[in-house]
Amino acid sequence: MCTMRYHHFTSLKRRITEKHKRSISTKTLSADVSTQHFYEMPVYQAEEIHDDEFEDDDNKTIEEIMQIISVSICRLAADSGLPRCKIMEAINICENVVNHLTTYLEKCTVSFLQCNNVDLRNSTTLSFINKFRCLNLFKNIKSKMSQQKFLKSLVGNLPRPVEKCVGSRTVVRHSNGISKAVTVNDTFVYIPIIETLKMIFRNPKTRNILSENHDTETTCIKEYGSFESGETFGSCIFFKQHPNAIRLSIYEDDVELGNAFSSRAGKNKISNFCFKIQNFPDKWNSTPKSIFPVIYALSSTTKKHGFNKIMEPSIADLKQLQTGVDVFYGNEKFQLRATVTIFCGDTLAAHDIFGLLGPSATYFCRICTIDRPSFQKTPTTKFPHRTIEWYDANLYAVQNALIKPAECGLKSTGSILNELANFHVTTNWALDVMHDLGEGIIPLTLQLVLGRYVKQKVAGLTKDYINHRISTFNYGYVERKNRPSANITNDMLFKPNQHKMRQTAAQYFLFLRAFPFLFGHKVSSECELMQMIGHLINISRILLSPTVSEDMLIW
Repeated sequence: MCTMRYHHFTSLKRRITEKHKRSISTKTLSADVSTQHFYEMPVYQAEEIHDDEFEDDDNKTIEEIMQIISVSICRLAADSGLPRCKIMEAINICENVVNHLTTYLEKCTVSFLQCNNVDLRNSTTLSFINKFRCLNLFKNIKSKMSQQKFLKSLVGNLPRPVEKCVGSRTVVRHSNGISKAVTVNDTFVYIPIIETLKMIFRNPKTRNILSENHDTETTCIKEYGSFESGETFGSCIFFKQHPNAIRLSIYEDDVELGNAFSSRAGKNKISNFCFKIQNFPDKWNSTPKSIFPVIYALSSTTKKHGFNKIMEPSIADLKQLQTGVDVFYGNEKFQLRATVTIFCGDTLAAHDIFGLLGPSATYFCRICTIDRPSFQKTPTTKFPHRTIEWYDANLYAVQNALIKPAECGLKSTGSILNELANFHVTTNWALDVMHDLGEGIIPLTLQLVLGRYVKQKVAGLTKDYINHRISTFNYGYVERKNRPSANITNDMLFKPNQHKMRQTAAQYFLFLRAFPFLFGHKVSSECELMQMIGHLINISRILLSPTVSEDMLIW
């Protein structure tokens, strides 16, 4: 019996194929791998693509082979990390290989027929030989336009971005030394949600997922592994009537696309709205392919006209999806019924979209009604949660000048999200773990704790020793891409207000988990700061856990 242990399937497969050939055949492994690979297919593929297209079949026609090749190349083109020039290079290489191979096979066939005294001038023989010369397997995907035309013929109309105008402004343009005032439209791009969902659910396997239950409930302990296992799903009338409705999670974040512009990069910052489908299994939702775009707008446009104006087209589509949109896939009638369950964004965006004052306001929390003086005095005091009744009453008072916005933390504009029948900003319990913890609490805590250790000269901890431990620690193969950078400086340790640590959110999470192993041998277990790090590790584990039990929540 083999006693070796492996953490990755590729290592196990190599071990079996090299050392245990008599125990198991490689054919079985290949079948398992092909099944696993098919399960990882993008969920937005067309309904015409079935399992039999990826199985070994000796009876396929040239048209079917061309379709399989075209679909494979289009999948490569959908990968944003793969340059188009590399895709075209791969197509040219494959095309040359096919041409050389068919030419070689044609010569071998002709030679064989001549050796067997077959009449090459016979019409049947000529037709057989000409089969080698009519192969043009890559004609459907030679260019971007041909790829789009092929996909349209395969799946129908693809979602097309629509440019929306929200206003105009006057700018001064200079041409040949002459200044001229020009009117420029403030626009943004909207990808219709309904059209995107129509494309996604063309695949019958995708439609069947809506009726499947992915929760793994136990009889002893109540576990929360998805939105379905929460109280909101169980108490909502909409989900009682339509348990298989599509549940959408909407995300918003700003990204900078023009880093080459240096100090002017902020002018090119984009507000990006996208959504994910909660009904899909975690295996699908853990890949970028399951993130679908909705809105792209300049951040300057959103600040000038407000998020309510930018989100109007998407809210109109979501209202239609709440009542249901009938779609026909062939002879099958399918009803698209969807609702928003979660809206997630960083603190600034969430406050702005939810119609709240900024996080520096007196009423800074979007979950409860605590004010900043009370928080600074007794931060552990519990305050009532914000409810729909509280929100509506205070919004009415602000809009009618009965109270000032600073007295409740609400803007007079409100939030357009509240127009949705099954969503309200006060019932949105989704917080952004990456921004709040990964780029907020964790880096600040680690920086202050390390600074305290170095200032107090705890066990000889210095900047060089910290960087040495960070760079030489074995974080494991799985975390090889999230290794923290050994870039700690004395300015970061002694002047945290002026110099922030420079890591990514994934690096901060890994740094936090490894912190006791990096410096635990130098610091006493009774140290309050190290105990605080332990509590923060437990908090991050609970928040990042795919399944949470009531015992964990009580902790």
